[in-house]
Amino acid sequence: MAKISKDTERISLKFKSRLIDLLDDEDLDLTDFCKKSGISQTPIRNALTFGIIPSVLILVKIADFFKVSFEYLICEKNENDFIESVSPCSFYERYDALRKEKNVKHSQIANVMPFSRNVISEWKRNNTIPTLDNLKELAKYFNVSIDYLLGRTDYK
Repeated sequence: MAKISKDTERISLKFKSRLIDLLDDEDLDLTDFCKKSGISQTPIRNALTFGIIPSVLILVKIADFFKVSFEYLICEKNENDFIESVSPCSFYERYDALRKEKNVKHSQIANVMPFSRNVISEWKRNNTIPTLDNLKELAKYFNVSIDYLLGRTDYK
């Protein structure tokens, strides 16, 4: 399983509301959701109580459980138009394919991003996933959705 770099803690009342709505739609409480999803109660309780956005890995698990797009889950889109990938791939596989498609080097990407080339090497070497902020920047750079970047969908 992929690891993740540490995200800065962020709070979103919109995210809190979206998560409450998703749970209500499925008629799930905190305990039932955590049992069924395999996610620890602490980050979900923090999200439901304070609106604290959990790590990217937990966000992916939540999005996978409810079959919603990442952007919909974090309230960057109002419509859920998620179509699951037929052959999911890892973040780094997708990143590398996009990099080659755009014909750019890691250093060229790092020069316009808020992270260094070393971080890119870490993603490959340690099978890590970028922080939420870095995912947003990469998705913008490649003009794709975060779901596409994470290998969750085949649609850019």
